[in-house]
Amino acid sequence: MANTEPSTIVRQSVVKRTNIRWIGGTLVLILCLCAYLDRAVFSVTASPIMKTLHISAVQFGMLTTIFSVGYFIFQIPGSILVERRGSRVMLTISLLLWSIFTILTGAVGSLAGLVIVRFFFGVGEAPLFPAGNHFYANWFPKHERGRSNSLMNGGAFFSNVIGPPIIVAIVSAFGWRSPFYLCGLLGILCAVIWFISMRSKPEQHRLVNKQELAYIKDNDFANSQSGVPKGQWSVFLKQRSFWMIALGYFSTLWVVQFFVYWLPYYLQAARHISFKSMGFYTSVPWIAMTIAVLVAGTLSDALMKRGKSKYVSRNVVCVISLLISGIALVLSTVASSAIGNILWISLALGMAGVSQTLAWSISTDIGQQYTSTVGGWMNMWGFIAASIVPTLAPLLAKSLGWNAVLLVNAGITLLGIIGYLAINSNKPLNIKM
Repeated sequence: MANTEPSTIVRQSVVKRTNIRWIGGTLVLILCLCAYLDRAVFSVTASPIMKTLHISAVQFGMLTTIFSVGYFIFQIPGSILVERRGSRVMLTISLLLWSIFTILTGAVGSLAGLVIVRFFFGVGEAPLFPAGNHFYANWFPKHERGRSNSLMNGGAFFSNVIGPPIIVAIVSAFGWRSPFYLCGLLGILCAVIWFISMRSKPEQHRLVNKQELAYIKDNDFANSQSGVPKGQWSVFLKQRSFWMIALGYFSTLWVVQFFVYWLPYYLQAARHISFKSMGFYTSVPWIAMTIAVLVAGTLSDALMKRGKSKYVSRNVVCVISLLISGIALVLSTVASSAIGNILWISLALGMAGVSQTLAWSISTDIGQQYTSTVGGWMNMWGFIAASIVPTLAPLLAKSLGWNAVLLVNAGITLLGIIGYLAINSNKPLNIKM
């Protein structure tokens, strides 16, 4: 009689692929959320800070410029450190530094103190996006790159959805200094969790199985040669795409960072929204932006899966989104109500967010193993724009009104359209010229 015991039956087991990369990607989302939550605190508390420390709107704008100066000065050094030390170490260090200076922002009592603290806040946060992009490039195959980068930007912008209502409530109950302390402590906690749970490369993580590792390694970044060639910068600076991604991102960040720093104050000064109502009105554009950012990554990856080129899947989408953003900014100036104004601004911000998200995918497409270098270069120019707009905006508003500021922002989007059209994202940068 045949033996039919279960132990004699040969069973084939299929080992499922782990998904540790998405856990890491979600953690980067949380880190970016913390970073922009710190910025949201500074933006939402603009009025009480100016009142308490007796500083003007122009001086407050200079403080945001000081932050951006520290940020863009350290972009290239920070990117070099990311390539040498990896995303795990550099994201941890960046988190700790900006969290400490967030706490100190709430502790200072003078304009001079704020100048020093905000500058070093920018220095500390500078490696954040290059390190996040470096993590995604190492951990995700090219056909998931749009969605993974959308997590980084989605986390950053979602902070402006949940942040303002919470911050307004905390400020109303405990004063404007309290949210700085809370956000700083949250950042330190996130730094500890990140360092313990993640690694710079998937092969270094004990929970990543062979199936996921093989899946990740189907990745033009991971299969590129390592090492930095001698004269790397002199070679990159001779190539059009290297300069054009800087122009595209300069334009994109000009629009985005204006609203990061000035949207709450703009709503109070130009649209006469009360401080207590501001949390809701400020959140609406960032809800639109968060949704747009997540859709952008999914759309770009879907286009690539259908056989579209990187240029079509990334650049063309960036161009269309910036065009819509510029038109929406113009229309926001003629809106007859605060609600109408907010809706047009929401569309403008959402479309700018699409461009910002896919720019990071383009930086990996053309940078390959030097994605941190290209991302740092691109982000440096973005924060050169972010250094100009916070101070320029109140000066223009004082002379010509806030509508003039929005029209200038709309004009700047044309520079971004030119930039993204001129990048050849189908061809990586040549490192041997």
